[in-house]
Order: sequence, then C-alpha cells, then structure tokens
Amino acid sequence: MKKLFFITTALVLAIALVSCEKDIITYQGKSNIYFYDAGKVPTTVATNTDSTVLSFSLVSNTDSVQKLIVATNGAPAEVDRPYKIQIDESASTAINGVHYEILDKVFAIGKGSVRDTVNIRFIRTKDMQSTSFKLFFDLIANENFSTEMKEKVVNATTGKKMSFLKYRFFVNDIVKKPARWLDTYFGTFTRKKLFLICEVFEISPSYLDTSISVAELVAYSKVMQRYLNQQKLQGKTVFEEDGTEMTMGTSAQ
Repeated sequence: MKKLFFITTALVLAIALVSCEKDIITYQGKSNIYFYDAGKVPTTVATNTDSTVLSFSLVSNTDSVQKLIVATNGAPAEVDRPYKIQIDESASTAINGVHYEILDKVFAIGKGSVRDTVNIRFIRTKDMQSTSFKLFFDLIANENFSTEMKEKVVNATTGKKMSFLKYRFFVNDIVKKPARWLDTYFGTFTRKKLFLICEVFEISPSYLDTSISVAELVAYSKVMQRYLNQQKLQGKTVFEEDGTEMTMGTSAQ
C-alpha cells in the first residue's frame, strides 16, 4: 500500500511539472527600445523625464557633455545589437558643429548589455545669450528592436504625456539673476556686473545663487564699490552694456 502511495505521488508530481513547463511561455519577439530616463523605475531622488534643460548662465564652462542613455526591456544578447537613433530636424534648432556634436560614431546595445550611452557635447556660443536652442532625438524601430513602448500619461487631469521614444534638450546661456542677489547691496542686476564680481572675487556665478551668506554679500558689495571707485580714479571707469556707469547698491555706497 505504501509503495502504491509513493508511485501515485511521483506520477502526480511528474504531471504537474510537465503542466508547468507547458505553461511557461518565453517572449520570442523583438525587444523594445526606449530612453532610459523616461522608462526607468523612479526613486525618491530621481524622477522620470523625457527632457533636459541645460543652462550655461551660472557656470564658467565653455561646453558640457550630456549623457543620453538608451535601454531595452529584453534580455542581454550574445552579440552587439545596433539600434537606430536620429535627430528630429523639423523640431531641432541647434546646429551640428556649432551648438553641439555627437561624440559617438556607433550606436548599439553591446553584447551582454541592455543599455548604451550616447554622449553629446554642447558648445557654449554667444547666440545662446538671447536664444534657447532645441535638440530632439528619436528612436526608430529596426531589425533588432521594436518601439511599441511609446508614451505614458503622467497627469490624468491635463493629459500630459511622457515619451519613451523622443528625448529633448533645451540649451541656453540666458543669464538669470542669482537667488541670493540683493539689489540693495549689488544694485541693478546685469550680466556684465555678475561676471565682473565673479572675476574680482574668483568665485563662480553659482556661488552667488546658492551658497553666499548675507555677511559675505555685504562685504563683497562694499569691496566691489571701492574697486569701481579706484578704477574711475585711474581713468578706467567701468560701464554697463548700455553705457551707464556701473555701481553697487545704495547700501554699499
């Protein structure tokens, strides 16, 4: 009787295993390709996005290399898999060789990998001081990858969507007034004054935006006014772009 029980149990387990094997269906189609920053799992420190705003206004860099990560939701392959990425010429205003250059020549998800990085160097140009330039990338289906992951709704009220297949860069050098700039000490904000202050004190514009204390701000403004006064006495009066004499605020006089 006990022997019969073991035989019956073994048969049931065998049938169950065969049934499970038949129920397991692996995906046989092409892997989807998408921009990683839009399709990644969001965290508390990083949110999903399909665009980047790059401003040179408060930095001294002459260029900036941005990384655009392309990913696939399929399993890694044993060979390199080229993918197709192209610039949307109809929507982009940035000029290749003037405002940007693509540093990579080959675009492929490498062997054993599910991601690739496209490196774009944005070049700081004078016309960025008055104009924001756009550079849009599109992912296109090819023999290796499909593009069935298109977009998702991120705001049900407004219907706003995030694209998995289009990534947008907005680049400018339109200077903004630093957050900690106080007119009563630094006077009317101008681009020329901002960069002269940074040159005199050997600080970055971003320092005035996020880090300077009130005590430092007061001291900088008074020292800067003395500097301007000395320049004037030496016959080197500093003028703003509009031709008016540069001065600090009333509390720095």
